Amino acid sequence: MQHVTQVELLKRTLALVEQGVSDCVEAPSALPVDVYLNEERYRRERDEVLRCEPLLVARSSEIAPGHFITRDLLAPLLLTRDEQGRLRGFLNVCKHRGTQLVGEVAGRNRVFVCPYHAWAYNPDGQLRGIPHGYGFEGIDRACLNLTEVPVAERFGAVWARHSEGPALDLDTFFGEQILADFDSFALDSHVLFDPQDIRRPVNWKLTIDTFLENYHVAKAHQATIDHLFWPNLGLFDRFGRHIRNYYVKRNLREILDQPERDWDLRRHGNLLYFLWPNTLVLVEPDHIAFSTVFPDGPQATRVLGHTLLPEEPATEKALRYFQKNNAILYSALEEDFALAARVQKGIQAGAAGQLWHGRFEQALRWFHQGLDEALGDARVEVMKPKSTPQVG
Repeated sequence: MQHVTQVELLKRTLALVEQGVSDCVEAPSALPVDVYLNEERYRRERDEVLRCEPLLVARSSEIAPGHFITRDLLAPLLLTRDEQGRLRGFLNVCKHRGTQLVGEVAGRNRVFVCPYHAWAYNPDGQLRGIPHGYGFEGIDRACLNLTEVPVAERFGAVWARHSEGPALDLDTFFGEQILADFDSFALDSHVLFDPQDIRRPVNWKLTIDTFLENYHVAKAHQATIDHLFWPNLGLFDRFGRHIRNYYVKRNLREILDQPERDWDLRRHGNLLYFLWPNTLVLVEPDHIAFSTVFPDGPQATRVLGHTLLPEEPATEKALRYFQKNNAILYSALEEDFALAARVQKGIQAGAAGQLWHGRFEQALRWFHQGLDEALGDARVEVMKPKSTPQVG
């Protein structure tokens, strides 16, 4: 991150320490529990939001020139890169009878032959051949090519839309501040470490909710990460529908003995980015963890996670260090999943019609407001701030 931004955020943090409060908005808010339970709402989130936005689906390094990978996410995807490095994305579906075309996870480009009736496609999505083609005379062959979906690369990652649409404009999508922050992390040169594929029986939004506030850390993470963090102290900034949180560590006061030129934001807290609509990025002092959250049905979540390291661990000691760090991260995530499952049961019991967001849980409000705006369905209710009594 640019040093001027680091200094600005750390000064804001020190001011909050002096006040003894976290960053807050003007009033609490409430959210109806049916946004987690209603199946029609889930289908609209999937079809009208998640399938229509750029989603992180792979690291660029996973697709070498002349190779392909497949991803079975909100739709089956086939991603190919030609020998010149051009990346293309398709729905991994044969146009004849809708069969999944390519079954392998990855491999070298080739003519892709459907396992059902042997229709054949080139890696550029063009239909190559139809056995007994006379049976399909009169059909425009252009409409039988694979359905292409827009893809683009940024931050060393592949972003894809899960449906047809215009080319992705990631500069506009992320905006100036997110681009500045992430470009400063130099992610293109990082290496992939410890990919994860986790499925749990909770609504996908409950999974994201657990990342977006640190109010729960003191109680829920006593055994894992609580000792590292200042109780319920954070900064929260919104950039369009993207969110940047800064969760402060207990070593913050060390900077009081340092000149500003030596201040290091990542040493004294963790940055947590929510990249609309479903990617969470945890920036730690010497590595960065990505978690992309997909609904796996109305009441189920799939999290694709991976860690980025500045370089391959050069020694066994370095390897054990990063393995230990990830073990702590995923242990904390399992604690969050366990609590999310308890929330799921609680809201299904009908004990209350709404859940509450405190003034320092504003990132939760922003996330759900973003979904409301995208769906044209305002469900977040912001409480009116209490007026201060006038004296005299």
